[in-house]
Amino acid sequence: MNDKVSNRRVDTAQTVSDTSSVSRRRYLAAVGAGTAIGLAGCMGGSGGGSTIKIGGMYLITGVASALGKASEAAARTGVDAVNEDGGINGNDVEIVIRGHGDDPAAQLKSLVQEERVDALVGLTSSGVTLKNATAINQLGVPMTLTDIGTPYITEYDTDTYSDKASFKENIFRTNANTATNVYGIAEDANENHSGSRVANIGPGYAYGEQVWSYFQAYSDGLGAGHEYVASEFPSLGATDMTPQINAIMDADPDVVFSGFWAGDAVTFFKQGTEQGLFDQVDQVYMTLAMDPTVFSALGSKMPEDVKIAGWYWHSAFDNETNTDFLEKYKDHVENLPAIPSFTGGSAYSAIWMYKKAMEAAGGTKTGDVVSELEGIEVSGPRGTWKMDPESHQANAPSVLGVSSSDDDVPYDGLGLSNNKQVTLTRDESTSLLEGSGFPPGL
Repeated sequence: MNDKVSNRRVDTAQTVSDTSSVSRRRYLAAVGAGTAIGLAGCMGGSGGGSTIKIGGMYLITGVASALGKASEAAARTGVDAVNEDGGINGNDVEIVIRGHGDDPAAQLKSLVQEERVDALVGLTSSGVTLKNATAINQLGVPMTLTDIGTPYITEYDTDTYSDKASFKENIFRTNANTATNVYGIAEDANENHSGSRVANIGPGYAYGEQVWSYFQAYSDGLGAGHEYVASEFPSLGATDMTPQINAIMDADPDVVFSGFWAGDAVTFFKQGTEQGLFDQVDQVYMTLAMDPTVFSALGSKMPEDVKIAGWYWHSAFDNETNTDFLEKYKDHVENLPAIPSFTGGSAYSAIWMYKKAMEAAGGTKTGDVVSELEGIEVSGPRGTWKMDPESHQANAPSVLGVSSSDDDVPYDGLGLSNNKQVTLTRDESTSLLEGSGFPPGL
């Protein structure tokens, strides 16, 4: 573990502005040659030492803290597993975790310019990601998103989606995005509940509105023939959703669609059960409530037969790597269920992806690593997937399961059964979304 990685530090000689204004070839040539792309003209990298540093940023306080801490635990599990496998180019790997805080851009800048990290992982907010995408790109190290849903950040077609496409050259994503996640729900609803009266209730911010829009666009593209009868958006972190739940019930829907996750999902499940919502409708679909912290918090109050989508569930993948991940994860989690959340597979795999890319590149030069990440194939807990070289979106599957007592979980409460993996190509998504103005980001 004593070999040093060459070109660990990139000296500053020239500052390049927002790389969206230059070609990818020029961008890669610039960073590969050591051109600085930084908010203050200072690149990351640990200066030629014997440790490769990865910076992680997650929501580890507030309404989504349980999810952020679960993602952190999965990333730390990946780092330890990589070190057990010889590290990266014979060098130990270290991860430094920061919370989003009040100024995520400053935290990211500090990770790169003060901690001198060689690469970044994380983020637990699509809004934070989109707002800071240019700043992240300017920091000049690879960034792998592990917890982000919005398709916009991996959409490169600025001609067709000029107001939404937010692709950046050094940003990649290892989880399935909203386009795939919501498609799985729309497809299932079309197959089993076509022509239904559908109502929406979700978080009152961009994510809740976006997933509802994608569901309607996909359903229309599939010819589902639904009637959309109501839509309610309680504020993020609302403690009383009963007015919105009652409004949904008054619309007499057959199907309810919801984008609640983390603490909001717990509130919705509890109050929806109390109001009799789950008994009144034929089916409830949830986009990102595939979270053992949600299920364990609810215990016996978690309703059965809810169809829940997400990017990973422990029992949805039967392979040796997943078994190994689940066993190692237990050593890194505190005060949370001993199985990963829906971000677990993507956070863990991001570390292994960097190992493969950096070893193929022979070092940590950003341009070389980015080139290796484009089109890279990774085998992990979710099987084998590939990083699209144009969009920087992994074609890893989404999962759709049913809340059930049949799953073997390490807490008192429900898990998921009848899990199916959902995949989607860019061409398929583009065709279904035609006329909606929404990009696939695939």
